[in-house]
Amino acid sequence: MTQSRILGTGHYLPPKIVTNFDLEQMMDTSDAFIVERTGVRSRHHAAADVSASDLGALAAQAAVADAGLKLSDIDLLIMNTITPDHADPGCVCFLQAKLGLPGIAAFDIRQQCTGLLYGMAMADAFIKSGQFRHPLIVCSEVLSKRLDGSYDGRNISILLGDGAGAVVMGPGDDSQRGVLWTGIHADGSGARALYTAAPGSALGRSEYLTHADLDAGRVHFRMDGKALFENGVARMSNAAFEALAANSLTIADIDVLIPHQANLRMLEAVIQKTGMPPDKVFLNVENHGNIASACLPIALDQARKQGMVTDGTLVLLVGFGSGFVWGSALLRM
Repeated sequence: MTQSRILGTGHYLPPKIVTNFDLEQMMDTSDAFIVERTGVRSRHHAAADVSASDLGALAAQAAVADAGLKLSDIDLLIMNTITPDHADPGCVCFLQAKLGLPGIAAFDIRQQCTGLLYGMAMADAFIKSGQFRHPLIVCSEVLSKRLDGSYDGRNISILLGDGAGAVVMGPGDDSQRGVLWTGIHADGSGARALYTAAPGSALGRSEYLTHADLDAGRVHFRMDGKALFENGVARMSNAAFEALAANSLTIADIDVLIPHQANLRMLEAVIQKTGMPPDKVFLNVENHGNIASACLPIALDQARKQGMVTDGTLVLLVGFGSGFVWGSALLRM
């Protein structure tokens, strides 16, 4: 069976940096509070006229170039975002047009912070089946446009940043290298621990969106921080253990652990629970915040560019997001 592998990675972060002190001017919070609770000190925010597909296109172009391919070599486009350009059609359509890739297969997935893991699992299967040769997975978020500085929304708003990451996958001929494992999971019983109620069809009325929804803040993220923290630590740790067990490995065999950059305190708990040496864990949440699905591909690309991940490195990716969704991927670069 054909082995799939990562051919190239890329990312893009908007140039504007927003510090915790800047957030103090936007909502009732403080740098000391944010650092103590989350470890985040700054994040990037896109300009008002920049969309998810704009950021995604720049990350995608970087990944394709890194793979040594041309855009015309891409035959499948997968996009994950919770901040789409428009309510419909799928954001991937706007991205596809900007990349100049008419006619190829393209679809959105909505797997929140595990978008890369779900996208890689799909791409891996498509490559092994022979249906597609060069899938491109793009995770892009403009979360700054969904900030809510109210009392009910600030617990998540202090975390959020903007950016995009992309991964190009393709076939390989070495069974000991490439994508060695993907494991993806979901449990919808936790969906309301972090969700946005409106607009929607489950509000018990005929209208999809009302002025009352805006006034009541139902158009903003609402998060049960305790439930997210506890489940995030447990699910990411278990996803790591699952990958190790499935491949007859121990944590000592892993060269680099790259987790979803949710919250530094959550990641410290994951590190402790898994027993992974901190110097083998790639972290960027302090400077970028939580960029939802874009976290993992950005971190993977940065780890490669900074020399932490090189040819032959055994990498374990783990993620967790609202839904709940979680998973892992084991890669030999």
